[in-house]
Amino acid sequence: MALETLAIHLNSLLLDDQLVAVAELGGKIVGEVEVLFSEEPIGGKLRRIGHVDVIEVHPDYRGRGVGRALMEFVEDAARERGAEMLTTQPDEDAKGFYERLGFDVELFRGRTVWIPTGGRAEDANVRPLEFGWDDVMALNLVAGRFQSSYSMYFSAFKDNIAGIHYTVESGKAGESFYVLRNLPGRDGVSLRLWGMAGELKAVLGRAKALGFQRVLTVLAEDLEVAGMKEVGKIEILAKRLI
Repeated sequence: MALETLAIHLNSLLLDDQLVAVAELGGKIVGEVEVLFSEEPIGGKLRRIGHVDVIEVHPDYRGRGVGRALMEFVEDAARERGAEMLTTQPDEDAKGFYERLGFDVELFRGRTVWIPTGGRAEDANVRPLEFGWDDVMALNLVAGRFQSSYSMYFSAFKDNIAGIHYTVESGKAGESFYVLRNLPGRDGVSLRLWGMAGELKAVLGRAKALGFQRVLTVLAEDLEVAGMKEVGKIEILAKRLI
């Protein structure tokens, strides 16, 4: 990521009152963490959470407690902001790190999949529009749960970077809300859907009408769609704070 792109991204986070923190050692920045706070439906109830969206430690300083120090700072900040839990979507090699820090609740397990587009969006009342977080806050993110629900909303509407990362289209399908987002350097488009999984077919039809042959998304393990091809797995872990 170019410095200019990174500056835009960090500015978007700060303007949204999200948490960005760095670890400094000997006058050098050796680590960074980004956390997005939101209210999301968990266990049938809206709960205040802090989602660890990014945490990085410079390779030369790994194994020296930098990551743990960042997470201890995050936990204190999350409690101050009234969060009930912290969540994260860890890489496989980082799972042990989070488990040692007390992330012992599995909130979500799913599969990253490519799905061919098709169908007729016009038959299902699909209409493009921009929507707000209040419209989807209480809805389940049934497709595209790469991170927390708010992380997906934030990237779609508040972290667009012209010509690099941007939303192709957002809209409503029936009583559900969708976002189609570009995939830099790859064919296809990414899909997020808040609401009912039954509206997925209509959004696939809309993606086809826009000229895309396939979409990349995340589906829960028990959700099957014709023609989908699995390319990875997703797991979201949580730590209770209260």
